[in-house]
Order: sequence, then C-alpha cells, then structure tokens
Amino acid sequence: MTKIKVTLSLDERLVKKVKSKLALEGKTLSGTVEKLLANLDHLRFLDGLGEALRLERGVYSFKEVMADRPRGLDAGAVVRELRDEREKRIS
Repeated sequence: MTKIKVTLSLDERLVKKVKSKLALEGKTLSGTVEKLLANLDHLRFLDGLGEALRLERGVYSFKEVMADRPRGLDAGAVVRELRDEREKRIS
C-alpha cells in the first residue's frame, strides 16, 4: 500500500491532547486518522447497499428494538430441541 502525506489544519490543543492519549495506547495519530477514513469508506458502502435494498436507515434505542421485536418462539428452546434431535440421530 502506497502512503501519501496529507496536510491538515487542526486545533493545536486538540492535536496535542489526542496525541498524548494515543501514545499511552501505543497508537499514532496517522494510524488513527487512517482508520477513521477507512470507516467512512465502509459506511459509504453500507449506505449504498442500504439504499439498493431499500432499507430504512436510522438509529434505534434498545427499548425501540425490543418493542418492535417479533413475539412468539423462544429461540433458546428451539435451538435446544434441534440439538436434542440431532443428538438422537447421531446416537
């Protein structure tokens, strides 16, 4: 992978603060910025995929997810039943 130099204009205090924290974690500012840019690229891909699949985009709280979750079968019970049946066939 070829690397290029990039010039950024950032708040000096912010950069010093972040660099200090990253150094304690054994990380670099360059590596962190590169990961952030890669994540943005992945998000762009996921956004395009969501649009192509006509999926609704949004942020949901745990309560919202639980409220909208389908009710009915107990997944744990279903998995146990499948395991028991498989064990009987194998035995």
